[in-house]
Amino acid sequence: MSPRGTISLVLATLALAALAPLTGCSHFVVLHDPLTASEHNDLGVVYESAGQFDLATGEYRHALRLDPHQPRVRVNLGNVEAARGRWRVAERCFRRALSDSTTDVDAMNNLAVALLRQDRHLEEARALAERAVAAGGGRDSIYRATLAEVKSGQQRRQ
Repeated sequence: MSPRGTISLVLATLALAALAPLTGCSHFVVLHDPLTASEHNDLGVVYESAGQFDLATGEYRHALRLDPHQPRVRVNLGNVEAARGRWRVAERCFRRALSDSTTDVDAMNNLAVALLRQDRHLEEARALAERAVAAGGGRDSIYRATLAEVKSGQQRRQ
């Protein structure tokens, strides 16, 4: 199902939920979840973008139940935890994403940020940030900024 189809399905479900009290039906049950892991991830991204972190977390966890080896979903879940200031939990998500895909540049970068925010393992954070910069990609400026921030953190510690 495309992201547009996913959003349409969600909107239809929300409309049914809103109409349920008017029809005397207090609840409804979905017997079969038609969404794939990827579509649950996409829905989580929509919720995360709207600042609905609980709903985003639920969708990411659902995606991982369907397919536990999706580094992108783990990075997204880590991003939600980071947005909540739960850096240790975010760190675990990013580490797991890297264990599933050792070349995931966003996981490298975000793990470096999580370590920096906790002011621990700054050598590891620097190595991760350097790997992300070396790998390049479409977010090169973000990876370079992370590396600069880690270097600055290391200098403050000396």
